[in-house]
Amino acid sequence: MMEIDAILSAIENHTRREILRRLVEGRQYALQLAKELRVSQQAIIKHLETLERYKIIKKAGMERSEMGPPRKLYEMNKRFTLVIDVAPGVFEIRQYDLDEVDDEEIPPKTTNVEEVLREIENEIREIEQRRAQLLKKKEALLETLLSPY
Repeated sequence: MMEIDAILSAIENHTRREILRRLVEGRQYALQLAKELRVSQQAIIKHLETLERYKIIKKAGMERSEMGPPRKLYEMNKRFTLVIDVAPGVFEIRQYDLDEVDDEEIPPKTTNVEEVLREIENEIREIEQRRAQLLKKKEALLETLLSPY
């Protein structure tokens, strides 16, 4: 599991988050990212090096190009979720490594995948809303406990 400080350092930059947004969809190379993000290739390479140093991404081989030398491909290396709670009396940061989570049964290929994905997204939203309600309740209880009156 990565340290939370390392994750926060790696993703604190907007351009690096945009790079990650694209890499979660598949392998990419620096020039491709530079064009999509309208950032210089040198800047993209520095951001890729940072993400690679924190082991969030990795080199995924080389791709031949008719227009020049082979290009390094990059892909995601880590799968994690980060939860940050900030409220009066509450400050918590937790990280969950998705590679350590038990897999649930994957629906058969005959299943309507788009429908299953929608159901999963709806369930995640419901969990997040319930979580927010519980945090608000926790905040109120802590305020009651810490109140001098």
